[in-house]
Amino acid sequence: MYATTIRFSMPADTDWEALRRLLVRRAFEVSRFMPGLRAEALIFSPERSEIGGDYVWQTQDDAEAYLRSTAFRAAAQWWGEPRVERSELCAYVEDGDLVYPSEPLVAAPGAEPPSAGMP
Repeated sequence: MYATTIRFSMPADTDWEALRRLLVRRAFEVSRFMPGLRAEALIFSPERSEIGGDYVWQTQDDAEAYLRSTAFRAAAQWWGEPRVERSELCAYVEDGDLVYPSEPLVAAPGAEPPSAGMP
């Protein structure tokens, strides 16, 4: 699995409430149908003047296809070139379940959960 992090810098005169509505509508109308997309978290940060998304893709090809897509290019034309980071996932947890890698993990007998401060 692969991840992309995308951030657009927004101008000072951005109508943040209108933009919030647009992003929610986009998530419903577009994101649900993107091939290979496992998860998307759209971010909205008026205090940093940025919007974007954190995406989890089934394959690297799916992620790269999105970055070449008409939808992505339209967003870049509208809001300017974003910062894009690409990463391979080593683990993906959803609703407390390890989704990726798909090999089942078994805790050692009597094992305690690691503390949050452990590396």
